Amino acid sequence: VDSFFWIDPWLGGVPLSVKYRRLFDLSTNKSISVAEMSELGWEARGAVWQWRRQLWAWEEEMLGECWNLLYDFVLQPNISDYWLWRHDTGGGYSVRGAYNLLTTMDD
Repeated sequence: VDSFFWIDPWLGGVPLSVKYRRLFDLSTNKSISVAEMSELGWEARGAVWQWRRQLWAWEEEMLGECWNLLYDFVLQPNISDYWLWRHDTGGGYSVRGAYNLLTTMDD
């Protein structure tokens, strides 16, 4: 519920502001949370999508891709947001694990 819709990597590991840079640039609600987007209706043509200008056809297609990502997503409001360290099977971060990762990376 605390994650930002555009800025945090909450869906697919990449921030939507990176994946859909053009839409982010045109958005007038850059600091909206995932919970707020869901409540206001992120489905197609929902009131939450606010733009600085009308979208061009190719931008509408990009928005359609974004809607497809959100279509099957179910927000779980009773579960707190948390970070997951993907380089550990248990998802826990440790300095030793980060050090090992950095020292074993190929140049």
